[in-house]
Amino acid sequence: MQPRSLFDRLVSTALTLLAFACLTGWSVAHAQTFTLVPEDKVRLRVVEWRSSDSRYASWEALDGVYTIDDAGNLSIPIAGHLQANGKTTEQLADAIASALAEKSALPGKPYIALEIAEHAPIFVTGTVQTPGRYPFEPNMTVMKAVSIAGGFLREREDNTYFERDRIQAAGAYRTAVINRRDLLMRQARLRAEIAGQQSFEIPDELVGTPDVDKLKAQELNLMRLRRVDIDSRIEAANDLTRLYGQQVESLTAKISSQKRQIDLAQKELDNVNSLVSKGLVSNSRQVSVDRWVADAQGTLIDLEVALTTARQGLSEADRSKINIVNRQNSENQDLLNQVNLAIGRAAIDIQVAQLLGEQAGYDAQLAQINTDAPGLGRAKKNYRIVRRNDDGTSRDIVADEQTALLPHDLVEVGLDTAPQAPSSSPQTAPQKQSSTVPSSDVARDNRSAPGWISRTGSN
Repeated sequence: MQPRSLFDRLVSTALTLLAFACLTGWSVAHAQTFTLVPEDKVRLRVVEWRSSDSRYASWEALDGVYTIDDAGNLSIPIAGHLQANGKTTEQLADAIASALAEKSALPGKPYIALEIAEHAPIFVTGTVQTPGRYPFEPNMTVMKAVSIAGGFLREREDNTYFERDRIQAAGAYRTAVINRRDLLMRQARLRAEIAGQQSFEIPDELVGTPDVDKLKAQELNLMRLRRVDIDSRIEAANDLTRLYGQQVESLTAKISSQKRQIDLAQKELDNVNSLVSKGLVSNSRQVSVDRWVADAQGTLIDLEVALTTARQGLSEADRSKINIVNRQNSENQDLLNQVNLAIGRAAIDIQVAQLLGEQAGYDAQLAQINTDAPGLGRAKKNYRIVRRNDDGTSRDIVADEQTALLPHDLVEVGLDTAPQAPSSSPQTAPQKQSSTVPSSDVARDNRSAPGWISRTGSN
C-alpha cells in the first residue's frame, strides 16, 4: 500500500497546485490589480493539507461569494470580521489564512484562493440616454460607461445622428478585433503545444499590432504552466513505475527463496514420514514438519499474489504516462477546433460591426452634416469623474473618453452650452466654442466646470 499512497500524494499535490494556479495566477496574468472597496464581491475557496491521511481537503462550508460591507469589512465564518478595504486579494487571502489557522488551532495556514467575483458599481449621470447605476468591469473607460448608459442624449428630430449607435458599433468592432487577435495568438500557442514545441512565433498578421508582445508573453506563461503540470504528472507516474519495479524485483527474489525453503521442508517431511513408518519417530514430529510445509506454501501463494498485483500496478503506471500525453494532445486539439470556429465567428462579427458603423454614419458626408447642424449632436462633450478618497471625501477629475474608471466612480457627462455668435452672412463659417479637456486624469478642487448640464452629489 505504500507505493499507492505516495502516488496519491504526488498526483494530489500536482492537481491542487494546478487548481490554485488557475484560480489565482490566471486572473493575475489577464487582469489589472485592484484594491478592494465596499460592495465588492469576492469568491473564496479554502483548501487544507491533512498530513494524517496525506491529502488536500476542501473546506466546502466556507466556499462561496462574500460581499464587503459599507465599513470595508468582510465577514467569514470562523475567521470573523476582517478589514478588506484598501487591500489586494492576495493581502486579504493571507489575512483570512492567518485568522483561520489561529481560530481553528491548525498546525499551519490553509491554502486560500480569493478572486473578485463582482466589482462595486459605477454611476453615470448627465446627458446620456439612461443615467443610473451600472456594474463596473475591468479596463472600463469613460466611453465604455457612456455606451452602457445608452449613449449620449439625442434630439428626437429627423436629423438625429444616432450617437449611441455609433458608439456601440465602434465598441463592437474594437471588441471583435481584439477578440480575433487573442484567438489568433491562442491558436499559435495550441499548435505549438500539439507539436511539442517550447515556444511559438507571433502570427504574421499580428506582427506590429499594439500590445502583441504582452499578449504573447501571457500565452507563453500559460504554456509553461501547462507544461509544468504535465511534467509533474509524468514524473509522478515515473516515480510510481520505479517503486512498482523495485517491488517486483523484491517479490521475485522472495518467491525464489520461498520455493527453496519449500523444497527443503518437503524433503524433511519425506524423511520424517519414512522414519514414522518404521516407528523410529513419533507422530508429533510428523505433524510439526507437515505444518511447516503448509505454512511455507501459504506464504508462497501470498507472495505470488503480491507479485501479480505489483505487475498490474507497473503496467497501469506505464499506461498512465501514455494516457497523460494522449489526453493532453486530445484536449489541445479540441481547444484548437473551438478556437478555429471562434476565429471564424470573430471575422463575421468584424464585418457586421463595419456594416453597422456605416449604417450609423461613419462616412465623410454625415460627419460634415454633424459639424454644420445645431443641437446636441454639435455640442462639445465634457466629462468629469467624482472619485471617492480613502478618507471618505471625494474629488473631481477632469476626464476624456479614454480615462480609466474605478469602482464607485460617478461619471458626469456634460455639454458646452455657451451660445454661438451669429454669423454675418450665410457664407461665413460658424464660430466654434473653444474648450480644452485634458487627456488624462487631473485631480482638481471641487469647483464645477462651466457648461455642465447635470450635477449630483458624490457617490
